[in-house]
Amino acid sequence: MYYLKTKYFSRWAREEGVTDNSLREAIREFESGLFEGNLGNHLYKKRIALAGKGKSGGTRTILFYQIGKKLIFCFGFKKNQQHDLSSLQIKALNKLSNWLQSTTEEIIIKDIKCKEFFEISRTEG
Repeated sequence: MYYLKTKYFSRWAREEGVTDNSLREAIREFESGLFEGNLGNHLYKKRIALAGKGKSGGTRTILFYQIGKKLIFCFGFKKNQQHDLSSLQIKALNKLSNWLQSTTEEIIIKDIKCKEFFEISRTEG
C-alpha cells in the first residue's frame, strides 16, 4: 500500500502548514471510515485540522483511494478561501483519478524517484 502526496499537494501543504503528522492522522481517520464526502471515481473529501484552529478552521483535501493499493493526497484548499470545488477542478481531478487507477507500481516508483509523488511514512520521524 502506498501513501503519497502529489508534488502540487506537497507544495501547497508546506505553504499552509499541513504537516505529515496531520496527514497521518487524516489517513487513520479515513481508513476508519471518517471522511466528509465520496466524490465518486475513487475521490474523497477529507478535512484536516490545522494547529490551533481545529477542523472547522482547517483545510479541505481531496484524496484518491484505491483499496489495498494507494492513497494519494491530490488537492487542498482552505475553507475560508474556497467553499467547494469548481466544475473545472472536478473535471481535472477526475482526469487525474482515471490516470491513477491504471498507474502501475513501476510507474509509482519511477514518479517517486522523479519527485512527482512524495511518500508519507506511516510512522513519525
